[in-house]
Formats: sequence, C-alpha cells, structure tokens
Amino acid sequence: MIRKSPRSHASYRLRRMLFFSLPLVPLASACFAAIEAGGQPEKTEIVVAYPQPSGASTPLWVAYEAGLFKKHGLGVKLEVLNPQAAVQAVVSGSADFAGVGVDLLNARLQGAPLKVLMRTLERLVFQTWGGKGITSVQQLKGKTVAVSTPRSLIEIASREGLKKSGLNPDRDVKFLPARTVSGILTAVIAGQAAAGTLSAPTTLKARDAGLNLLIDIGRMNIPGLHAAYGSSEKYIKENPNTIYAFLKGLAEGVVLTRKEPESAKRAIAKYTKIDDPRMVNEAYEAFAPYWATGPAVNVAEIQSWFGYLDEKEFPQTKSADPKEFYDNAFVYELERSGFFKRAGWAK
Repeated sequence: MIRKSPRSHASYRLRRMLFFSLPLVPLASACFAAIEAGGQPEKTEIVVAYPQPSGASTPLWVAYEAGLFKKHGLGVKLEVLNPQAAVQAVVSGSADFAGVGVDLLNARLQGAPLKVLMRTLERLVFQTWGGKGITSVQQLKGKTVAVSTPRSLIEIASREGLKKSGLNPDRDVKFLPARTVSGILTAVIAGQAAAGTLSAPTTLKARDAGLNLLIDIGRMNIPGLHAAYGSSEKYIKENPNTIYAFLKGLAEGVVLTRKEPESAKRAIAKYTKIDDPRMVNEAYEAFAPYWATGPAVNVAEIQSWFGYLDEKEFPQTKSADPKEFYDNAFVYELERSGFFKRAGWAK
C-alpha cells in the first residue's frame, strides 16, 4: 500500500479548494453589481416643495402615502409653493427638493445654481378649452387666451399647442394672465377670455360648464419637463445619499401610480381635496398615458425648452449649455445597480 505524504495531502486540499472556489468568482461579481447605490442619508428629515395641486404630482403623493420615502430612511414634509417660491426655497436651503420642472431651468438661466435630477413627466399635458361659441382653434384669431403667468408652463404649452394647430401665438392671440388654473376657468366662463389652457382635473369642470375642447396638448407629444425634481448644486454635493434615497422613493412612486390606480386616486383625492370621484378619475386618466418611460433627463428636452422661451427675456439661451442644467449621475448609478429594473421602472 502506497501512502501519500503529508505534502501530497496538502497539495490535494489546495487544488480542491481552488477548484471549488473558481465558480464563486462570477457569482461574487454579480452580487457586487447588485449592491444598491447610496448609503445612510446624510439628512433624514427633508422638505419637498411642489406647485399647486395637480395630477402631475401624483407619484410624489403616492410615494409619501405608501411610506416609500420612510422605507429608504427619509422623513418627508410636503409643502405647496408657487414655482418661484419653490425655487427660492431650494436656493435658500429652506426646502431640499423642488418638483417644479421647467421653472428649475428658467431659474438656472437667470443664475440660480440648480440642477434637475429626475423627470416623471416628459411632455406637456394640458388642454385648451373654448368658451361659448368657440368650437375651433381658428376662431381664436384676434381673441384672448387665458393662461396662468407669462412664460409659465401653461403659457408655453398654450403657445406650442396653438403653433401646432396653425396659429401664430405672437400675432393671432393675446394672453391673459389669470394666475391659477381655477382663475383661468373663471375667466373663460365669465367671458373675459375666449379660451383657456387647463390641467386635470379642472378640465372636467370645463366640460361640465359646457366649454369646448379645442386642443389636447398631451396628445401632441410636445417635449417638456412637465414634472421634474431638482435641488441646488451645494445640496447635491453635500447630500448624495439623501438624494439617492429620495429618488428611490420617487421612482417607486411612479411604478405604484401605474400599477395601483386606486391607490393613486386616493392620493389625488386627498391632496387636491376633491370629493367627486369623476374629477379624481379625470385627474388620474389625464396623466396615466404620459408618465416618463425612464427617469433620466436628456439634452433634447432642455434644448426644446430653450426654443420655447423668448430670447429677449432669456438671452442666456443663446450661449447656455443644456448639459449644465441637469445631473443624471444619480439615476445612472441607480440604473447600473439594477434598482430601476427591480422596482419595475425600466425602458
């Protein structure tokens, strides 16, 4: 009988160990790749500012109501502010994030150190309604169209909708600033304007009042950050893990808004303070087809917005670099880690 030396046994054990450890290498790599981006949030209590209640904010409400921000370590306070006040709050540090979309772009053009971090609506979703006797867009020539404020999202959407319908908004119509969506509806019903551009669910009130739908702007596929969230450059630099946590919760809110319409409708009813189920349904259905297919902002959306603005009011658009207006690093890292795929929001 031949006995193996201790050295032979040691060699055998070493070869066996190496053999069985080899398959673990790719497995370890796969596990490493699946590690989610972001650690413990630097700031666990945050304020998110958003404009007047509209169905466009549904994913934010859904995420809050479902505890998705808490799931990622954040206590969130939601605060309703007009877009300009929301921008100022983020710049001053009294708010951490602002969901005011293109107003973040306008503010940066004027020198505010802000960047967009995620989009949830990638096109303009509004409707233009005509008053008594106005049944076609062409009848608006020489008349007044009610909007919220000059160069607001609603006014820009109105201009682009009119252009695509064959009118020149600078020559063929006048714009009446009515400040709020409800103010726009009142102006049209009272005859102060021939038409007005509205967002859901106020569109149902327009229908009930006998107004006439002239332009469904959402169906025109006009690019624009109708709903997008951003923060200041200083905040982004100092609180990366807080940003990851916020974006995770918001992304899961988008997914839940799609998957659970009834949960979304309950959130809409609560935050818009609407009791009428028809209006709640109107708000949900108006935006349901248009939630962004992915969270990353693209250059074309920024360039499109620059093209909508008046160069006299915003001469900075001529020299502005669109890439300086957003930061996709966070959503790209979340995508690389597989988070969006696991959450169910992936192209």
